[in-house]
Amino acid sequence: MLVIFITIVLFIPNASVIQATQGAGAATYLYWAIGTITFLVPGAIVCGQLNRFLPVDGAIYVWTHRALGPLWGFFAGFCAWFPGVLVLLAAADAIVSLIQGIGAQLVGPNANWLLAPWQQGIIVLLMVLLGGWLSTFPLPRVMKVAKVVIGFYVLGIFTVGLAGIMWLASGHHPQISLTINQASFGTPHIVLYGVIILALLGVEVPLNMSAETKRPDASSLFLRWGALIVMLAYIIGTFGVMVVVPQSEASTTYSTLTAIGLVFGTPAVIAVALIFIAFFMLVSILYNVTFSRILFVSALDHRLPTSLAKVNHHHTPFRAIAVQSMIVIAVALFTYFLGPLLYIGEGAVFSAKVYNVSQATTTVIWCTSMIFLFIDLPVLLFRFRALLAKRPEQLIAPTWVLYLCCLMGGVASILGIWTTLSASWNSQLISDSNWTLYVGVCTLFSLVIGLVGSAYPRLLSNLNEQTAAARENAHMYAELRLAYAKMRELDHLKDAFLTTASHELRTPLTIVQGYLELLGEMEHIDAKTRGEFLNKARRACDELVLLQANIMDASRLQFEAASLNCSSIRLKEICTAVIDLFEPITLQERRHVIVNIPDSIVVLADETRLKQVLRNLFANALRYSPQQTPIYITAVIDKQDPSMVRVNLIDRGYGVPPDKQEEIFDRFVRLERDMHGNTRGSGLGLAITRQLVEVMHGTIWVESSGVKGEGSTFSFTLPTTTATTTL
Repeated sequence: MLVIFITIVLFIPNASVIQATQGAGAATYLYWAIGTITFLVPGAIVCGQLNRFLPVDGAIYVWTHRALGPLWGFFAGFCAWFPGVLVLLAAADAIVSLIQGIGAQLVGPNANWLLAPWQQGIIVLLMVLLGGWLSTFPLPRVMKVAKVVIGFYVLGIFTVGLAGIMWLASGHHPQISLTINQASFGTPHIVLYGVIILALLGVEVPLNMSAETKRPDASSLFLRWGALIVMLAYIIGTFGVMVVVPQSEASTTYSTLTAIGLVFGTPAVIAVALIFIAFFMLVSILYNVTFSRILFVSALDHRLPTSLAKVNHHHTPFRAIAVQSMIVIAVALFTYFLGPLLYIGEGAVFSAKVYNVSQATTTVIWCTSMIFLFIDLPVLLFRFRALLAKRPEQLIAPTWVLYLCCLMGGVASILGIWTTLSASWNSQLISDSNWTLYVGVCTLFSLVIGLVGSAYPRLLSNLNEQTAAARENAHMYAELRLAYAKMRELDHLKDAFLTTASHELRTPLTIVQGYLELLGEMEHIDAKTRGEFLNKARRACDELVLLQANIMDASRLQFEAASLNCSSIRLKEICTAVIDLFEPITLQERRHVIVNIPDSIVVLADETRLKQVLRNLFANALRYSPQQTPIYITAVIDKQDPSMVRVNLIDRGYGVPPDKQEEIFDRFVRLERDMHGNTRGSGLGLAITRQLVEVMHGTIWVESSGVKGEGSTFSFTLPTTTATTTL
């Protein structure tokens, strides 16, 4: 974490810091101390305490989420994340400045290396893409390289300070007086303090990766020594630049290299420049790595698309890194390519303006995130005061010290915001009034985006709830419409059934009544005629009994297997008995009934229900096929399932259309042609038949082309057993 902290905070070659310190004289050292004491140290203490409470990835996002709620947690995370993305642009731009410094040392002040915005843009895009790609590598491997780079980086900063010492030791006078007079101390250096706050921002960033730290003392190590190392490094670097670099060259963005070149020569400049370039490449990598954790945690919390939480085989959130890189690329394209095209003639000036405004916006938004940190801790201390009273070891400092740090850090953050907005970092480039306008508008626009992003999950949740309710209402309405349509259909079927049933019941009753009246009126009727009358009345009674059984069965929701009395039955005997019941009709219609059932076939079924099935199917065959046509009844052992017997009843009637072959097994369903014809029927026979077959563990179906004369084959299956084992 100490390596990450130095990488994030210690930007000694940053042109903005060095350039701004030139106008303040020796008071710069005092301002570095003031900035460290009022901002960096309180920030380190507050972050250390918050990390003691919640050592998790995402740091500020999780802390503010716990203290102030999810909306402000996301907003605080945005305020910490967005500046980090803009710093990626600053790191790439710093590499451009260092390359220009190398050119100035090799060729001279008129080297003119990378002066065109498009040239700078190409270098920036290459650095962003390279940094994004390297950020997806395994973190342990990256950290090993980072330790080496930081070691050389500290050596480079020491070289800048050493240049100042060697300059004075050789008898030269310092370019800026080392004494602090009353006038310089009393001069308001608002620009200086704002830039120093920018330089010291980022104390909380290493804690974004707390959960990935293996050393338990890693956070306390960088919080304890990091602030001191950073302050000393900044003072050493500032000392070297202010002592060696002439006032006329202080405004260059590579003044650190100038200081080394004036004392140690060109080879030392190139060596240190390469070290600084490697450092800023490392900055691009570690900024990508650390700030992607905020997106990663937000995605896990479903505040952002969950796809951002996906990691590669190195356990790196590569999609979050890709999003950050694409944002920086978009800003770079506007700064170095599109903007200069829109403002022809001042392309380089435009790029410089955009760069300074973006970095000032970074300072304001980042300071805003720090204000949240200094608010989070008092809220959590107050909320858990009872628990902390019992467990004081959870505190890294006395409570009053923590509250004092929150107060000092909060005031310093507000002051940093005010100083950044109040005065331009380069009044020759942007006037103070325009500076406040530009930075204020960019900051406000960015914060509005953060607020909208914070409220988006809640708005989306409400919208999803309303959408779900609307879908549920629509679904219920559709179900209600279907139920209403089904009820109307059932009501229509009920009326049709009542009409049909009354007609079906009246017909056999009329026959019985007619023959009984004839028998009563004809006193001297012969025995043969009397027998015929009685047989016809008996057949009408049988038809009435079958119809009554179907109606009674239709009134039940389902048949229960427990109500059956299944036994082993010789199928041919049952079929023959059923056919005998219809013999008068078959003789009258001159039909041939062919039964092809082996004597050995025995089925396991309820005898009464099996007769009802056969009566229904045989009655339908008689009713829906022309007179003088044959009817076949066959039975075979099913080839696909030898434990089942397949019974077929074949007629040469009108057939069943293919699209109606499933529907006719429903209750009260009759074919349209039969509804308007003279064929009687209740629409219950096949429905009852299917229920009876299924409750006896069989299936029933019909095969028919629907062509008149080709007829239909009604088939059903029943379990079989051998006669020798069951009889």
